[in-house]
Amino acid sequence: MRLLFTSFPAYGHFHPLAPLALAARDAGHDVLVASGPDLAHWAESCGLKASSVGLEHTDARRVAQSRHSDDSWTPHMFTDIWVSSALPGLLALSASWRPDLVVHEELEYGGVLLAAILGIPCVTHSWHAPVRPAAGRRRMQQMLIPVWAAHLPGQPARTAGEIYLDACPAPLQSDEIAEIEGVIPVRPVPFDGPPVDGPAWLADLPRPAAYVTLGTVPVFSTPERLQLIVGAIAPLVAAVVVTTGPNPIDALGDLAPNVRATNYLPQSLLLDRVDLVVSQGGAGGTLGALLHGLPHLVLPQGGQSQISLARSIQHAGAGLSLDVAAQDKGSIGAAATALLQDPAYEATATRIGIELQGRPSPAEVVAMLVR
Repeated sequence: MRLLFTSFPAYGHFHPLAPLALAARDAGHDVLVASGPDLAHWAESCGLKASSVGLEHTDARRVAQSRHSDDSWTPHMFTDIWVSSALPGLLALSASWRPDLVVHEELEYGGVLLAAILGIPCVTHSWHAPVRPAAGRRRMQQMLIPVWAAHLPGQPARTAGEIYLDACPAPLQSDEIAEIEGVIPVRPVPFDGPPVDGPAWLADLPRPAAYVTLGTVPVFSTPERLQLIVGAIAPLVAAVVVTTGPNPIDALGDLAPNVRATNYLPQSLLLDRVDLVVSQGGAGGTLGALLHGLPHLVLPQGGQSQISLARSIQHAGAGLSLDVAAQDKGSIGAAATALLQDPAYEATATRIGIELQGRPSPAEVVAMLVR
């Protein structure tokens, strides 16, 4: 069976999808990932066949910001701009390699339109985050109408397939999941790329230790925000590991002696060596914290999924969150102290992580989709 996996060209979009794609490959199916040139190269390094379509992430963002100076540029980047750039490549690909099934991550909408054009089934794979609010989904749908009208006149634009694979932990999921059709809960599996060796200092990291990250997207991860957070956390623990993402390490300036800074470090190498996670609320980091039973301080930087996860983590009792306006050094330090001192947060995170193991694995999901 031929399975086409489509992703917007960003690590955080592709990684929730990767375990299912790898499971399909291991089951003997013909698997292909379609994404922007930068992400396609990464997918190949992860052991998957890939094809480049559409724009790179940075180019899609640049085009969106040049056309929409207000706050609407982000949804336009995912809808009309990305889909219009990706669809010609997707159609050309399907002319020589016609898929039997399209699986798209929830913010990649070119795959949904391609499946409708080809008349084949389409499956939506969620992030490890609450379903997007209905108002946001309707807004995306409206932005997609012109693109759909150009290829399928008279058919209503869609943002999801016939099946929705829900990889969000149940205690974090929004009540709005009830409005989605074809929902199947699946086991979320952490993924951070091909195996690599960690730095030598990681083996001797003093405890307690904290992991600080704001992800890899420049609009969220800035040197100033990282400096503020690290400055608040460093006095509270024996060690801080901070990943600078899109920023050079020296952009953080002088760091305390107990701070280790690196551009990127796979979380699979790190999370069993720390006692606290401080992040922007990315889906991968949140899942990792839960599966390792770690309290989580969520500092959303403006993304809708970050805000939803921050609220859900605090409501579930697996961590605390601070709105952007409240993210000052004193508040960050106080929240981190509470998380380190109260074992209830760790206990809740551990319980949620254990519950997730009871859901269908990627291999079981592949078999189900084929049936």
